[in-house]
Amino acid sequence: MTHPTRNPDALSAFNAYEPAYVSLETDEDGVIPESLAATLASGGVKFIYLAPTLQNPTGRTIPLDRRKEIARIIQRHDALLVEDDPYGALRYRGEDLPPIQTFAPENVVYASTLSKVFAPGLRIGFCTAPEAIRRWLVRVKQGTDLHTSTFNQALAAEYLSGGHLQRRLPKILDLYRPRQAAMLDALDRYFPKTFRWSRPDGGMFIWVEGPRGMDMAWVYRAAVERNVAFVPGKFFYAREGKGIETMRLNFTMAGEAALDDAVRTLASAVSACSRGREEDRRRNPASWAA
Repeated sequence: MTHPTRNPDALSAFNAYEPAYVSLETDEDGVIPESLAATLASGGVKFIYLAPTLQNPTGRTIPLDRRKEIARIIQRHDALLVEDDPYGALRYRGEDLPPIQTFAPENVVYASTLSKVFAPGLRIGFCTAPEAIRRWLVRVKQGTDLHTSTFNQALAAEYLSGGHLQRRLPKILDLYRPRQAAMLDALDRYFPKTFRWSRPDGGMFIWVEGPRGMDMAWVYRAAVERNVAFVPGKFFYAREGKGIETMRLNFTMAGEAALDDAVRTLASAVSACSRGREEDRRRNPASWAA
């Protein structure tokens, strides 16, 4: 299964500074340590960005041994890692894993948010960072937005200190867990065997890969005509032209029955686009051969 390189929100934040992206090799367990080591050895890397736990959009999680190896590599090269962890609390199966930051605290900026477990509209996040970096982060943020809402911060503080998160989180997991199961069951039931998809232990998304060369932008248009939407996977890649045959599905905003109906409808859009693709192939064999 192919893997996107970044969260689109992270891409949007980075793009303003016109960076030159370097993609790391990945597999089903996330970034491959040897690729990270070789990239850092080549020099010129400002920092590494990873979402090691229930990543958006694939849902994959870097296992413990690999986390420790990544920590050793960034320490050896004295490199900086930004560890983004917005979905770590949304685990439906398996055991929680310690952040990479715990193994290399002087080389990692760990960032998370209350948006997924409290209220998205509050826009409250937090981070822990090495002291020198933390001081500059505070100054930069003050210069960027002057100050985070005091009222929103007070709400977040009460939510945490009052024990509300501990009581609320199990209810959130009990709400999302069957929805994920319903979507996975529907994919098994309705989608063509030429498609593959992730089976993450938590998070909010399922990553789907179609046949090579099948542009999910076509499927998106056909799906929207049927009142179903998803995010084409190409928007999660730093380089244009990558991931056209992929899509990200979100299961958190609808009940199990609606999800089953939506996946069945999406499968009909996929079938319609597949038929159109085959007809085009027959009409223009030379262009497909090229």
